[in-house]
Amino acid sequence: MSSKIAPLEKPTLEAMFTSYAKYRPTSNTFQGDGKRMLLSQSDAWMQQARLIGEKRFFTLTDTGVTFFTFGKSSLDFEEYKLFLERLCETKGIGLDEVKNCMVTCGPPGMVS
Repeated sequence: MSSKIAPLEKPTLEAMFTSYAKYRPTSNTFQGDGKRMLLSQSDAWMQQARLIGEKRFFTLTDTGVTFFTFGKSSLDFEEYKLFLERLCETKGIGLDEVKNCMVTCGPPGMVS
């Protein structure tokens, strides 16, 4: 009897955005509904994807400065994609490489 295991499909950036936008929500707000992301949630995602930190692509200052150019406390998915583009442009880093790290890092709270 031969059973084949189907290869796992890589999640989409949008699916990962939803997961991380639900991560560590604050009480009594929209936060945690998966539709909008706070800077702290974005930073947690990027840290798990190993994009932030010493000898990494970005610093917490880089992400904070870029995030707050939007003048909002949270971003929806379309705004978040623009945030990633701006962040990558500022640092001269390939957007596709960053997106790949972000979709392959696992769900929130996992150590990769």
